[in-house]
Amino acid sequence: MNRSAVIAAVILAVIVGYFGIRSLMRGSLSAEVTPAAVVDPATEIDAVVITSESRTHPLQLGAKGRTAPDKAVTVKSGTAGTVTSTPVREGTFVKKGTLLCALDVEARSARVKEAEANRNSAKIEFEAAESLAAKGLTPANREASARATLDAAEAALNAARVELGRTQIRAPFDGVFEERLAEAGDYLGPGSPCGLLVDLDPVIVSAEITEAQAGLLKPGMASTVRLADGRTFKAKLRYVARTASQQTRTFPIEAEIEAGDATVAAGVTATLNVPAGDVAATLVARSLFTLSDSGQLGVRQVLADNTVAFTPIQVIDETPEGAWVTGLPEKATLIAIGQDYLNEGVKVRPVAQGGARP
Repeated sequence: MNRSAVIAAVILAVIVGYFGIRSLMRGSLSAEVTPAAVVDPATEIDAVVITSESRTHPLQLGAKGRTAPDKAVTVKSGTAGTVTSTPVREGTFVKKGTLLCALDVEARSARVKEAEANRNSAKIEFEAAESLAAKGLTPANREASARATLDAAEAALNAARVELGRTQIRAPFDGVFEERLAEAGDYLGPGSPCGLLVDLDPVIVSAEITEAQAGLLKPGMASTVRLADGRTFKAKLRYVARTASQQTRTFPIEAEIEAGDATVAAGVTATLNVPAGDVAATLVARSLFTLSDSGQLGVRQVLADNTVAFTPIQVIDETPEGAWVTGLPEKATLIAIGQDYLNEGVKVRPVAQGGARP
């Protein structure tokens, strides 16, 4: 046999041997993996569990909200005219009655003087008629007519004074002149804004609570407020709505902040916490939490017959040691490892952490 034939025979032998070994390996793997991949539904598996017990725990109802002024009013003009002065700077604290915007008064001042003259003339006519009627020198109805003319003149004078007073747009209460909305030279019509006045004594927190929380709160309850900058203040609920919002199905609430001499701005993110009594709750590590197929928060526990069950929970408080939750029985055996991979109804052999059976 020549050299070329020997080389060809060797190559053919190598190829045949390679594919033969591949076939044997595939058969071996198939025989090894396929039986193990089929899990007997009746087979029990070990599940690491911990035992928990419920205890009395103070219920803290929390709600996210924002600080707001007690009152915020856009002060508006009651008549038409050109703004002649705006004496108060933005951000200034003002007392009730402080002039915020002044309108031109020339025509209105003239009307007041005209009304005063008419009133004075009518008064002289009435006094003369009254004197003559007392002496019997004039009919009694002349006195009555003079009285009516004087009353009309008095009313016209009062109206002219009121109209003149409307040119002075003043603060309706003590507060901060937050924003000036008119400048000297602007023409204001009836209802046009002069500026925004806010009352920051007290500052309040406005928030919304759920349907479940609404029945637990009432005005007058003590609470605490934590601001975004970390400061904490005492507060007191002053309003709890009894009608839910049609859009969100939540209930608006308000609490007054006891800030003392501290400055608290409006519009700041705040967390309102209200103690609402004691409830039976269980301290559970966050690592034990899982979600149901519908996205509901809960834990998986082992029932008395050693089957797995999903139990929905509600977190009522957060601590460094874990979360206090409601929804669990007084004593519960919770799956500590692999709870995301055990379906409801699966049979398990509970094994306590550390290896002992509970």
